[in-house]
Amino acid sequence: MKTALIICDNEVLNSIYSVNLKTYTELNLIFESSLDKALIHIEDPDVAIDVLVTMASIDGEDTALLAYHNCIENDRDIPSIVIGEGDLIPDENHIVKNQFDIPGIIQNIFKSLGMNPKEVLAVITEDLYEMPIRLFFPFKKAFCDTYYMLENNGQSAPTKIFDKESDVWPKVREFLDQGVSNLLIPAKERFAFTKKVTQLLIESMEQITPETPQQESLDFVEQSIDAVAEQLFEDQEVTKEVIQLSQMCMDTMEEVIEDVPDLKSLLKDLAALKSGFLYSHSIIAGYVSTHILDNVEWGGDAHKEKLKFVLYFHDMYLVQIYKKHPDLMYEDKLIFDPNITEDEKEIIINHASEAADAIRRYPGCPLGADVIIMQHHGTPNGQGFATSYKDDISPLAKVLIIAEAFTEEIYQKIENKVPVNVEEIMEKLKERFTKHTYKKIINTLANIKI
Repeated sequence: MKTALIICDNEVLNSIYSVNLKTYTELNLIFESSLDKALIHIEDPDVAIDVLVTMASIDGEDTALLAYHNCIENDRDIPSIVIGEGDLIPDENHIVKNQFDIPGIIQNIFKSLGMNPKEVLAVITEDLYEMPIRLFFPFKKAFCDTYYMLENNGQSAPTKIFDKESDVWPKVREFLDQGVSNLLIPAKERFAFTKKVTQLLIESMEQITPETPQQESLDFVEQSIDAVAEQLFEDQEVTKEVIQLSQMCMDTMEEVIEDVPDLKSLLKDLAALKSGFLYSHSIIAGYVSTHILDNVEWGGDAHKEKLKFVLYFHDMYLVQIYKKHPDLMYEDKLIFDPNITEDEKEIIINHASEAADAIRRYPGCPLGADVIIMQHHGTPNGQGFATSYKDDISPLAKVLIIAEAFTEEIYQKIENKVPVNVEEIMEKLKERFTKHTYKKIINTLANIKI
């Protein structure tokens, strides 16, 4: 079997190259992340290398040029394929300018080795379904063939990154670290996949103890919200597994919010987890609303229990929107984004009403939780976003509205790299929420721990 030495420091690319080169070339593959590590193989005459595939440069170093010269110095006549562009790439090398041009890379390998070309990257004809990347975290082995949508010369095409039963870790975390939000699986596997991930998450949540690190607990809850969202509004009947996982997550959210010393600690952990905006803002709003209920005169444990349920479910209809547009943030601005389709605008406008209708069939739904969910953007019927906030909505809905508004102000400060000043935020909120009942809630934020 012939051997290819690949020099690339991007683990997402390495994962893509690995699956496709194994599938289409049947080469033995050696991956190294730097020239120094690759030189160990190049300088060892006992290591057979039939083709070198290297990035043009890594960390500002002319990797392709230096690798080429080292091959000459070690009397190694190894054909080279360079990925990327640069002024110092030797003419003798084959060049593939686009790092995602998998067919181009493979065809050049065939050409370099004098092999008969195979049909490269046959078109995938089966329907694929996007899944949030965190839903792959509970698996040690891939549940099914898994794909990533590659952009190549302005066109999108799915390419396989995991074969069924292949190792998922640590590559799946590296994809997330590179900014990948979703992976794709065959659509026919969708429900079996979500059922299995629900089971795995329940097993993981059962292992949580008071000693479990906060980050780990937050990570499990985010994975679980994605899993529940994939099932809750699709099936007419809420399964006992979904109910069990939801309750475990609500309890964990409550424990994290109660135990966290301050808002800064929570934000730090969510940032470290690279949590999506929809989840992060719900967790922060949970912290803020708990503080409000501890300080407002009529607040109590029963209200906290109800709001815990609401916070978990209130934005689940938006999961599909943020799954497709992971870089978007504030809900009331979503419909003005040019990338949002008309159908998606309808979902955004009606998400509170739809979630309230759906949650009514959830066994054990707290009395009035559906009303709070419906009114959490200030409209009595759950449609659209209020521009002026009146007194015709539930007091707990007002708490959630202020908590989310305060949360969004914090995120805007962070985004603009401006220090968080609670007094300034309170004044701004009072200008927006002019009714006395809202201002009383805002006043409770004066002593919140940032």
